[in-house]
Amino acid sequence: MRMPTVLTVVAGLVAGLVGFALMPRAPRLGAQTTGDADLAGTVRAAVPDPQGHRGLAVALVEDGRVRVAGLGDRNPAGGPVEPGTAFEIGSVTKVMTGMLLADQAAAGVVRPDDPLGVTWPEMTGPARDVTLAELSSHRAGLPRLAFSTPLHWVRVLWANISGGNPYAGQDVAGIRAAGNDVEPGDGRGTVDYSNLGPSLLGHALAAKAGVAYPELLQRRLLAPLGMTATVIATDDGDLPAGRARGAKAGGGSLDPWVSSGYAPAGVGPWSTAEDLARLVGATLAGTAPGADAATARFDDEGHRRVGYGWFTTRYADREIVWHNGATSGFRSYVGFERATGRGWWCSATPTRPSSRSGCGCSAYRRRRPGRGCRRFRCGSAAGSRWPSPSSAGWRC
Repeated sequence: MRMPTVLTVVAGLVAGLVGFALMPRAPRLGAQTTGDADLAGTVRAAVPDPQGHRGLAVALVEDGRVRVAGLGDRNPAGGPVEPGTAFEIGSVTKVMTGMLLADQAAAGVVRPDDPLGVTWPEMTGPARDVTLAELSSHRAGLPRLAFSTPLHWVRVLWANISGGNPYAGQDVAGIRAAGNDVEPGDGRGTVDYSNLGPSLLGHALAAKAGVAYPELLQRRLLAPLGMTATVIATDDGDLPAGRARGAKAGGGSLDPWVSSGYAPAGVGPWSTAEDLARLVGATLAGTAPGADAATARFDDEGHRRVGYGWFTTRYADREIVWHNGATSGFRSYVGFERATGRGWWCSATPTRPSSRSGCGCSAYRRRRPGRGCRRFRCGSAAGSRWPSPSSAGWRC
């Protein structure tokens, strides 16, 4: 039977997410399967080697129909990954923060060209003059990370060695202080990926609304879309029950990333395949609050453009809107193609220690022998900062 094109999209994405360095003692993807059996079967067939992953969750949206599946184990005890299992989503959160900007702009609360200091008067340093649009599109000239004290940098280094939480203790006040200490660089106006920028944006929008960021996100985006399983864990008590667990190569536990300070950039948010399918479907349909955030507005490099949080990349006649995410124990990817009306989500728990302190992952591509097709893989290729949206699958 010929595999439908839409399944190859998901299959290629999942095959890409397993492209991480495998260690001899790494756990293997278990035989457990939940949700859509056909989708799960296609995904499992695409995984070249089950060693190195504990679990996978996938969702596929097409013509208004949603299919979700879970594969493998969500924790060391062997509990199955289910469509409602929560995974850390990392920098995928940035598209939600960008959608908050578009939503609040449509409501007349802010304007994208408003300076940060106007929206959040407590921002009094040099960065107060950057605009909300610049923050959402990585064009504010701000560093990838900034911390308010040297102790936080020491904590980041130690966490990368021990598998701990590099953002522990970094609250909203810390982000504000760090933001007031930095000065936009010469790269302002060009895209240079930053976690600090979207974090300042999210807290500025929340301050304007008179609430904390998690409450604003819940009120304006999550609740209207019915994303009831998505949470922002600003402390350990917020972590979802039955969540997936990240692991080291030898099976040891990795601490979840919990923080209020960098939450708008992807530290602390958890979601499920079911919830992210709702986000993708509504954004494709243009009915999600702030769906206009996915509109490409600013040039990046070559065939890539950026909107408010969302990236858009063109490969020949295909244009993919996307974002990815990475924490120490999780990798994730969300994307959609307007021309076909298809969207997809994948999250995985690759069992390799992370050497990264920020959110995001990178990509490489290779030729599939004998078929004239290219596979784009979302992994951690050295020297590459950006994932290819065509990591969504084989392109022939």
